[in-house]
Amino acid sequence: MENDQLPESKKTPFSRMIMDDFMLLLFLGVTIYAIFYLLWGVMELSNLPTIPEEIKQSLVK
Repeated sequence: MENDQLPESKKTPFSRMIMDDFMLLLFLGVTIYAIFYLLWGVMELSNLPTIPEEIKQSLVK
């Protein structure tokens, strides 16, 4: 009797599970954007020249 056999459970691919979950896609989109924007800002700040001493002293006074 072939009808008594259990149907095989089909595994959905990982990429399909991600693409079907719209809240996860929204979270990933915002998070990845924020991380890259933050890294870009840190890189820009690291490339700024140092403040000359005379300007530092005038700001502290």
